[in-house]
Amino acid sequence: MLAFRQTIPLLVSQTIGAFNDNAVKAFLPVLAAYHFGKESMDLVNQQVSFLLILPFIIFAPLAGWTADRFSKKRVIGISLLAQLIGLGILAAGTSFQSLAICMVGFFFLSTQSSFLSPAKKGILKEMVGYEQLGKAVGWMEMLTIVGILFGAFSGAVLFDRWVVGLGGWATAHAITLFIAGLALVSWMVYLPTPETKVLKTRPFHPQILYSHLGDLVDLLKRPGIKWAALGDACFWAVGGFFYLLLVKLSGEVTVGKVGMGSLYGYWFLLMGMGIMGGCLFCAYLNRGRIELGLCPIGAIGMTLSLVGLYLATAPGGIFELLCISLGFFGALFFVPLNGYLQDRAGEQERGKILAASNLLTQLGGISLIGAHALFSNVFGMTAKEEMFVLIVPLGFVALVSIICLFEDFLRVWFHLFLHIFYRIKIEGMENFPERGGVLLVSNHLSYADPVFIGAAFPRKVRYLAHADLANSRILEWVFRLTETLTISSGKSLASFRQSIERLGRGVPLCLFAEGGISRVGATLGFKRGSVLLAKYGKVPILPVYLDGVWGSVFSRSGGSFFWKFPRFFPYRMSVRVGSPISFRQATSESVRQEVLELGRLSFNQRMPSIEEMKSQLCRQIFRKRSGVFLINQEGLEIRWDSFIQAIRDPIIELPNPANEWAKRVREVIKHFGEGHRVIYTNWIRLKETNLLNCKGLLIEKSSIGWYEQWFPWFPLLNNRTVLESKTGQWEVLKKETIKEGNSSYRVTGLASHLNGLIALNLPNEKEGDTLQSGYRHETLGRLLPGFSYQSVSGEFILKGLGIDEELVEVKDVDPEGFLLPE
Repeated sequence: MLAFRQTIPLLVSQTIGAFNDNAVKAFLPVLAAYHFGKESMDLVNQQVSFLLILPFIIFAPLAGWTADRFSKKRVIGISLLAQLIGLGILAAGTSFQSLAICMVGFFFLSTQSSFLSPAKKGILKEMVGYEQLGKAVGWMEMLTIVGILFGAFSGAVLFDRWVVGLGGWATAHAITLFIAGLALVSWMVYLPTPETKVLKTRPFHPQILYSHLGDLVDLLKRPGIKWAALGDACFWAVGGFFYLLLVKLSGEVTVGKVGMGSLYGYWFLLMGMGIMGGCLFCAYLNRGRIELGLCPIGAIGMTLSLVGLYLATAPGGIFELLCISLGFFGALFFVPLNGYLQDRAGEQERGKILAASNLLTQLGGISLIGAHALFSNVFGMTAKEEMFVLIVPLGFVALVSIICLFEDFLRVWFHLFLHIFYRIKIEGMENFPERGGVLLVSNHLSYADPVFIGAAFPRKVRYLAHADLANSRILEWVFRLTETLTISSGKSLASFRQSIERLGRGVPLCLFAEGGISRVGATLGFKRGSVLLAKYGKVPILPVYLDGVWGSVFSRSGGSFFWKFPRFFPYRMSVRVGSPISFRQATSESVRQEVLELGRLSFNQRMPSIEEMKSQLCRQIFRKRSGVFLINQEGLEIRWDSFIQAIRDPIIELPNPANEWAKRVREVIKHFGEGHRVIYTNWIRLKETNLLNCKGLLIEKSSIGWYEQWFPWFPLLNNRTVLESKTGQWEVLKKETIKEGNSSYRVTGLASHLNGLIALNLPNEKEGDTLQSGYRHETLGRLLPGFSYQSVSGEFILKGLGIDEELVEVKDVDPEGFLLPE
């Protein structure tokens, strides 16, 4: 966030600069119409548009070299100050009432912009880095367009307001002087921008002045950058063409010489509002990534909006709404392309690449200005007829975008879905390398885990999945679309080789090392494949932990996938990324320990304060319930309302153990503090396992420490009935199972006073022919969520919410992840 705040002076100053250029540009066509007649307005507008484009073509290589060779901060500062020279020439032209001198002023303003553009875009990544680039680009493009369109609106409206009293030339002169003052403000606002490093680049050579074709060919040889530059050029060319159409349309529908500027200025203002909304949407969705999948959506939306504008009556409410829609979808189209272009351009040639992209854009702009002149001056087409002609190429761009970016197109819909239904907190993403191959190793709790990871990581991640999943036609199609590799006993070697090849090409690859989704909630043992893959691929392992996923509709919580409602809306979870592990030191157990440690950090981070813990426990304890709370060995029943009343009122006496339990709950609530956190954490940890799926649990009175972790808290917080069996053991049951006589699951595990419930043998889970072990004989069970451990000199050190604890009862951890007793 601090890095992004440093861009504020740059963003504000370049917005004022864009406002200035377009405010003075907007009044010239109206000035021509006022003094020389409406028929001259369109021609003057074409000439001004041409002059504004020409410097970007003439000086493109030099501007790119300058941005790479010198400090970008200095280049931007000089460019902003040079705006005053162009405005001075323009002021002289309006003072002498010379349209030719005004044209020279416009040419100089455009020359200044041609040097400013690659420098201001190139400096962004140097200031904010890769992680916030998408967000920064969204804000810069939004503010640039806002400056352009609000400038056009203001210049046109001011001219219409002042021209009656001052006359045409005097009004233009007054507006120019006002804009000159804003230009000085723009330069002063920019001054606090921090300095960035100057990279060594090629020295000046006269060939740079005419290396347009070479730079352009070099740009078009790069597959990804080429399409981004072509798409960006398409947007700006269409935008410039549409600007000419709106000016022309305002002249066609306005009676008289006054009012045209206000009308097309108003339309520009509406487009600006749409672009502002679209850019903000891109900045929100592009947090930590660049969503190219928005481009097809933007292209489709622009095409449909243009169809609507052609059919709508201008001026009119529907026409105005469609102006907003065109701006919104236009932002969705070009902002991701611009971000991608800035990201993919190398550090030492970013200015050159961006300048070549500007050159391509301006060539496209000149082509469409020529098309507009042909349609208007030769064929005599109206603005609406030209608009209809534009629909076909724009529809073609939409079709090409969908075909080329189909995976990204679908991916962005998934991410939009996630942004509505999920709130994903991302931690440690600075550990993810910007370039090169890396193997992501994550825990696995749900079918949606690849989507969560894909939404969190800024680069496109590929996956390894078990071949059995491809038996579904839908998943087979998804795997083919996302280039997911499948592993099976018959083709594991081929998939292994393909994975190594991908890692060598710099592709981030994700592997769920547990070998499948954990259906018991706890993290399972890690397979050796992840470590072998990293060693053969010679890439680092990046541990990842998905926290809070158990409980989502895509997890096994509740005993089934999908067929349940989420516990919260929007559902909150987190993706935590650890430090890279060298493939030379990695073992499957050491990687698993790092993943568990990330899980412990995530668990601890979402634990509330002591006050909030107490508040949540009280809400759960005192909620209204009916039925039986406890049935003792003699068959005596104690109802829920009686037990809750005993907690509230110390005078009420109940048969033991209910009386002792009520007294204990009362004392804990009254004096709740740090020592009582285990009550809350036990409750949360058990909710993140499959233990609650059991209809009945048998809890043995094996020791006081074990017994106190369960009673009375587990039945009280989970709304369970307690039944004392004939052997004196306690069973915790759901109400509907009391009279069924079903056998209860016998719970074994490990607990301590310091950390509460630590490990449990959980119920096994069977799905089809596959059995997933939650229980293993002669072990202490699986470590519960939120714990990690270290083995130091034969000692097992547990890491939990508080201080580390040595567990003398634990000898080691077996390959399947079960704790072995001493």
